Amino acid sequence: MGFQSEGAPPMPPQAPPEYDQDREAHLVRTIEMLIRLMTSNGAFSATTLQLTNLPTSATGLRPGSVWNSAGTLKIV
Repeated sequence: MGFQSEGAPPMPPQAPPEYDQDREAHLVRTIEMLIRLMTSNGAFSATTLQLTNLPTSATGLRPGSVWNSAGTLKIV
């Protein structure tokens, strides 16, 4: 994902009882945008970053992968 902030990820609102084509189209565009952001190889900007469950050794990692060496973030 991708990434996840603290707490539960945001969920889309419940659909109203009546079908609203504009609302549904907006929802689809928003989901498509999020998918593009999550799969992009471009720049990423955030105010905080928390990496969990990182490998503790570079063994078997591809170049550019990050790993945790006793609390120090390292890049293969």
